[in-house]
Amino acid sequence: MADAVLFILLFFAVAATVALARSALRYWWAERAGRPYELAQDRLGITLRVAAAGAAALTVFAVVVPLLSHAGGGYGIGSGGAETAAGSAAAARNVPGPGDPAAPSRAAAPPDAGHASAAPRTIAHPAGGVLQELPGGTRVWTPPQYAYPRAAKLAFPVVVAHVPADDPELYEGFVTQVQRGLADPFLLVMPRGCGTAGPDLDAVARHYRALTTRSARAILGVGDQAACVVGEAFAHPDRYRAVAAVSGAYEHVGLLSPSLAGRRPALLMASATGERTARDSAIRFRALLHPRADEVRLIDGVSGRRELLALVAGYLTEKIDGPKRP
Repeated sequence: MADAVLFILLFFAVAATVALARSALRYWWAERAGRPYELAQDRLGITLRVAAAGAAALTVFAVVVPLLSHAGGGYGIGSGGAETAAGSAAAARNVPGPGDPAAPSRAAAPPDAGHASAAPRTIAHPAGGVLQELPGGTRVWTPPQYAYPRAAKLAFPVVVAHVPADDPELYEGFVTQVQRGLADPFLLVMPRGCGTAGPDLDAVARHYRALTTRSARAILGVGDQAACVVGEAFAHPDRYRAVAAVSGAYEHVGLLSPSLAGRRPALLMASATGERTARDSAIRFRALLHPRADEVRLIDGVSGRRELLALVAGYLTEKIDGPKRP
């Protein structure tokens, strides 16, 4: 009821302001029309009308509007939409809100005692997402879409990335492809090292809305880590549906894997412009595998690491599940 009264006051205040302003303008024109006939000018009338219009405008902006904002919690600013203005602003500033990875209500299961129960520590906000570190040293990057209110009930696919966590091109490449509409947003999980034990993805799932099935997991390695992630994925085909190796050399992958036969994850080997050694190594390794159709894909001659990683994000979107309700 109080809100309705305030809206009525606002309407009449605005109407009064407009009416007084028109009256002052018409009076001024009437006085101006009498100048050629040397009629006496009455400046008091226009002064009073301008002052009244100013007072009405001041009432609108200094009294009525603040009262409306206070009473309605910000009426007219994003109300009724999918996201409130406060939620949108919080997402733009990367401020914790609905769907933020630090919110305790987000845990998929009660945390274990000790390190597992400690909240992740926020490191930075690269490419509009949030980079955090778990107590064990694993770092997790959540994409900007993770914090959207409309995504609060969605779980996201996981890409285990053996890439330096401070490499901005990793995040920018993935975000770029999402903005183009050619990739899904992923959680990027960056363990301390590459090895057969693999990262503790159960701990990740306790703190983040992460999909836990093999069909929603992939692994990525760049440079010296490319061969390692291929060996890890082939040695443990039950962990990942796809593996992406960038700018690597694969001559010794067979030594890391007990078998290259049987079920294997889909493999992408990518190299940038000028990386001839990596390209030739990928071609030889592909021939060694005798792959079935579309089991192994090569990308080469791409200019720039960011664009190469963007294409990797698009490839992984083809191979693993996208965000969905768990």
